[in-house]
Amino acid sequence: MAAIKKLASIMFTDIVGYTALMGSDEDKAFEVLRKSREIHIKSINQFKGKLIKEMGDGMLAQFDTAIDSVLCAIEIQKQSGKQIKEKIRIGLHLGDITFDHEDIFGDGVNIASRLQSVADPGGIYISESIQKAIRAKSSVGTKYLGKIKLKNVDFPVNTYCILEEGLPVPSAAKIEQLKGRSLFHKLSRSVYVYIILLLLIIANGPWIGNYFKTDAPAISSLLILPFDNFTGDASLEYIVEGIHDALIGDVGKISALRVPSTRTANAYRNVEKSIPQIATELNIDAAVETSVSCYGENICVQVKLVSAFPEEKQLWVHNFNIEKGELSNLSKKITKEISRQINLNLTPLEEQLLAEARPIDPDAYEAYLRGMAHWELGTKPDLDRAMEYFQLSSEIDPDYALAYLGISRTWGGYAQHGFLPYHEVSGKVDVARNKALTLDSTLVEIHAGMATKYTWGDWNWKKAEKEFLKAIELNPNYAFSHAYYSHFLAIMGDPEKGLPHSELAMELDPFNTLYMSIHAQALKNAGRFDEALELLLKLYEIEPDQGIALPALWAVYHELGDSQKALDIAKKIYELRENELALKSLEEGFEEGGYHLAMQRTAEMMISQRGSIYFPSWQIFTLYCRAEMKVEALEWLEKAFEEHDSNMPYISIDPLFDFLRDDPGFLKILEKMNLSA
Repeated sequence: MAAIKKLASIMFTDIVGYTALMGSDEDKAFEVLRKSREIHIKSINQFKGKLIKEMGDGMLAQFDTAIDSVLCAIEIQKQSGKQIKEKIRIGLHLGDITFDHEDIFGDGVNIASRLQSVADPGGIYISESIQKAIRAKSSVGTKYLGKIKLKNVDFPVNTYCILEEGLPVPSAAKIEQLKGRSLFHKLSRSVYVYIILLLLIIANGPWIGNYFKTDAPAISSLLILPFDNFTGDASLEYIVEGIHDALIGDVGKISALRVPSTRTANAYRNVEKSIPQIATELNIDAAVETSVSCYGENICVQVKLVSAFPEEKQLWVHNFNIEKGELSNLSKKITKEISRQINLNLTPLEEQLLAEARPIDPDAYEAYLRGMAHWELGTKPDLDRAMEYFQLSSEIDPDYALAYLGISRTWGGYAQHGFLPYHEVSGKVDVARNKALTLDSTLVEIHAGMATKYTWGDWNWKKAEKEFLKAIELNPNYAFSHAYYSHFLAIMGDPEKGLPHSELAMELDPFNTLYMSIHAQALKNAGRFDEALELLLKLYEIEPDQGIALPALWAVYHELGDSQKALDIAKKIYELRENELALKSLEEGFEEGGYHLAMQRTAEMMISQRGSIYFPSWQIFTLYCRAEMKVEALEWLEKAFEEHDSNMPYISIDPLFDFLRDDPGFLKILEKMNLSA
């Protein structure tokens, strides 16, 4: 058969780290290869492609259209993320190829292969020819990375990455790396330039060298790794962890940086991964490594700034040796020095927030840190111990704002974990919080907490937005503010505007399943049910008993019309709540008349039992909504309004209530709450 030339879209794929996996665990490697092969073949067939050949752990495929190749690549990454732990790199190019004896050749194949080799693990890189072919035919987003010099390709290739949920976006440092070496390096290959440089230096002095100085890699995202405790005293661990948390909080105040949360940083404690590996997983540019080597009258802390790309490289190291009385300002000192090292110009507000304050009594600071160590555990004995330490801290230093914030948080913890009723602690929460705010109006935790109180407690939308915006201004990297602000914006009638905030919360705290749940709810409230379902099912695998995710999953299955799965999740929820009466009502109602009757019977059971068991009116209202019983739903909505249920703000946006939106009674309640229909 003669060789045939044609225009085609070529896809190259590769499993990252497969060779190393083969060396360490051959059986696992073969299992990964088997699953990857299944995913590839199914996806290639789904999008009308042709598998040309397998090359070890990689595959070469051809498509007649660019859009089919892109959609196939996205599907491969989605399925791989669900089914295998290892990441896949994919490169795509549209160009002329030569078919010969069931194989293909040409620049089109070579460019796709080279794009794959430089792509991020889990990412998709495409050439300009692909981007031009799909931009008018698809909603798939792309990001221009620049002209990239690829190995064995004679010309720079305009390269893009695919923007899709779950796919990595190259960091600024990675993009600079892809674009190649500095101008100085290129010029310096000439012997004539060496001679000219030498003459200039002799004639003009050492300053000339600075003119050609290669810039340090651009850093716009930074992970503060957990501190190492080299003091030899394990009892000081709470101090070390406290300084780590404080440093993340202070670096997070810099708006030009993205700084993952303490929870995310702690996930890399004692993990044998290189900085580039961590950077690839979190899409960051650099990391800060820290250690405490002495703690007494003086405190010794070493800080290293390490870049991830183009290679792991220590950019800066500094030893801080401070008196114990300055401990409360240590994180600010380190933050300002880091900002100088990466050439960041702080805003006036950031300068103010990072200015050193009056020193806190070190005993008060230590008591606060001990209190936080207990508060985070959340058990009744730990909350009791936390309260003792926070109160001790406030007694040692009555003007220490964080001590009162700790007291406020602990009272809230008693209610949150069900140890005390909310009405008994709410006043105490407010008193301690207001005291802390009086002493320090820059505490982001207070403004974020007040924002949620004004939203779900007081229904004061104007004050709520003011506090959300203040919290985000004080610390743009505080994930809590972004997560709940996304829901506030949805309640105000603009769920699409809120989605970037809940996405950012997940990015800042990717190991926090709460923020995954909040983003899934935001997707559901925006009507993006398929995306919400995909995220919730992923979360269900990670944490099947997550208390916020399960009701969201029930709601999404309801909106998609999958009655059986909606019922199954409802039953799981009531099993976890140990509510045998609800389980019985669901099962009998479903057997008698299907999903709607199951919802109705469960609502009726709750009403009949309200004399002895507390069932919120809101819960009964939502069950009647799922049963599509308008009169009964409106009756219990009115009761939920009278009870000032904290879920009431969602009536403005949740799709579950769409069938009520033209009812005068429903509109009247929205009007009472100053919400739009």
